[in-house]
Amino acid sequence: MSVFPFIEAEKSEQHNVVKACELLEVSRSAFYDWSHHVPSARQVADDELAERIEVIHAARRRTYGWPRVHRT
Repeated sequence: MSVFPFIEAEKSEQHNVVKACELLEVSRSAFYDWSHHVPSARQVADDELAERIEVIHAARRRTYGWPRVHRT
């Protein structure tokens, strides 16, 4: 699990990013790299596929395994 969303929430509430990073033992530069990250085309495609799989799985009452989901 990433601590960066927590630090982002602290930052949005005007709390001290430096202190949050120190307490969670991460560098500020790593946090700022994470916050400026733009997902790659592959990551965007993977996220869209995961959403599609979830919709198919939910439509089948969560009873189908990967072979039937793959055929759909």
